[in-house]
Amino acid sequence: MTLFPTKDSYRVGESVGLNCNEPGLMPLPRGMYRCGSKLTWEPPLPAGLRCTNENPFVPDSQCGLGQRLQGSRCVCVQRESCLSEPESLCVLNAIIDVAVPVSLCSFHAARCHGDPLLYMNEGACNPADITKLEWARFRAKMSSKSSAQLPCNLDTCYEWETCSASKKCQCKAARECPRTGEHMFCVKLTAQMTRSLTLCSTAALKCINQPFEILHEGNCSAGS
Repeated sequence: MTLFPTKDSYRVGESVGLNCNEPGLMPLPRGMYRCGSKLTWEPPLPAGLRCTNENPFVPDSQCGLGQRLQGSRCVCVQRESCLSEPESLCVLNAIIDVAVPVSLCSFHAARCHGDPLLYMNEGACNPADITKLEWARFRAKMSSKSSAQLPCNLDTCYEWETCSASKKCQCKAARECPRTGEHMFCVKLTAQMTRSLTLCSTAALKCINQPFEILHEGNCSAGS
């Protein structure tokens, strides 16, 4: 396996690709790698990098994301067919409740199969960002209760969010949320204050990291 363009050395900021020396083989996962300021490749060269004659998954324009044409109908691609693709997204796997890196192919295939993956961000997962992980867990927990599920690029926006012009889910302010709704929560805002809040209002407060405690689902009792 050789680098291209072929040079004796590379400057910080320059990018390279990889070619296989053997005829008929190609490198997988495919990708470009940039020489970073710390004199390491960004992203790091994947551990599974290899020369192979495998055929990478190519999306079918006649079908939806994560699907391929089989005969006259579209079916979900097999998850295994995406394993050779480079990991480019960070998602929350709601089954194991952790952030995991996946390829775009794996993300769409999993969505097609109904796997509970929640988009977090493009690029690598950051284990140190606990706030982002907790927000993703909250969104996953409340997503089934939302009265709105609006596709927004790779993400899905819920009733407490809007899809911006740049195709990102942005939280509403609590004042933009209705005062009543199908899903209400009794929320302890301070030691002396509890309020009945809608799902939208509760999520809006969570989004700005305002501390509170959900006492129970439903309106607070009269004596609260």
